[in-house]
Amino acid sequence: MKRWFRVFIISIFALAAVSLVVIQFVQTRRTFSISDNMFNVGVSNAMDEVIKQLNGEVMQTATHPATAFNYKELDSLIAEELLINGIDMHPVVGLYDGTQGSFLYSSNPKLEDRLELSPYRFSFQPIGVVSAGQFFIILHFPDTELFLQRNTKLYTYMSLFLILVIAVMFFISLRTISNQRKLDQMKTEFINNMTHEIKTPISTIGLACEMLQDDSISQDAESRSNFIGIISDENQRMRVLVETILQSAKMSNKNFSISLKQIDMNTIIDKVKQSFKLSLSNRGGSITTMLEAVPSTILADELHITNLLYNLIDNGIKYSTDAPHITISTAIESDHFVLRVKDEGIGISKADQKHVFEKFYRVSTGNVHNVKGFGIGLNYVAQVVRLHHGHITLDSEPGHGSTFTVSLPV
Repeated sequence: MKRWFRVFIISIFALAAVSLVVIQFVQTRRTFSISDNMFNVGVSNAMDEVIKQLNGEVMQTATHPATAFNYKELDSLIAEELLINGIDMHPVVGLYDGTQGSFLYSSNPKLEDRLELSPYRFSFQPIGVVSAGQFFIILHFPDTELFLQRNTKLYTYMSLFLILVIAVMFFISLRTISNQRKLDQMKTEFINNMTHEIKTPISTIGLACEMLQDDSISQDAESRSNFIGIISDENQRMRVLVETILQSAKMSNKNFSISLKQIDMNTIIDKVKQSFKLSLSNRGGSITTMLEAVPSTILADELHITNLLYNLIDNGIKYSTDAPHITISTAIESDHFVLRVKDEGIGISKADQKHVFEKFYRVSTGNVHNVKGFGIGLNYVAQVVRLHHGHITLDSEPGHGSTFTVSLPV
């Protein structure tokens, strides 16, 4: 995915998301307004019924509303009618004498000042009451806004949640597409690198065979031995490359299993060390071993452990600009067999260290352009370690080489 197209898609989504939020805000305000109107209608209907019932209870001989009926039951009557009209709230109730400018009754005298300013004012003139005054039943709802918000917040939360889900899914999809693009690119690079990697030993073997067919060279025992050694080394190198690719592909299967048996690590280390003897001597390099693990036998898969060690050494040689010097050491630490492979190569940056064990990932080599490989060796190593229930760590600094530490259960 091109950068401009990715920016375009993100911009479109951002515009759509902002539009959805604005629409949701407008809709919420509209819903809140409708709820407010319905609340007012509910209060009016409830008070119409309350006043009707109060008029029916007024004594015909009463001379003043204060003595017309039992105001102590007024709260429960109003609350009951409000509930019937869908309002589950208990307001502050007051009976106000408009002529005298005072309250004849208040369910909460401390809030009389708020009662007097309340818009919920209902004229009350009981039938049969002899009085020239103007009376009102006033209600004050302290939590009106909270009540209305409670009616609308469920839909608001649901809408916001769905917007959030859409946003998360969008970015997950965008990331997946980006990762897929990177994976495709890495696979293309892998195929190219693999082709060149295998062509090199094939060409070397072909050249060595041609030289052996020359009578003047075939008669020279030293030259013949040298070319046979080259063929053997290149054949071993190609075998490990092919084996690594095949085994790495098999390890992707969840049902893949390894064949465990008791193996002597000292023997394997010596065997792998010998396979690099010729290539190291040509570059003036060396392999130093410090095998201190006692015992040196572990329960493991011989083929994969051999390939693991081969990959770690080959990695150290490839990323050494000067004569490669590899140090292999073993030890027993906390019931684990610890294998360390240290090189004096170009090292690995902190940024690359996070990805070195990922499939198809290749470490940047800066100005070094002769490093071969296809980014699968260290991933294969990590998979082998995981299948043996061990762990692997990397300690490296640019310009100071790298140390791979493999810890396997004894």
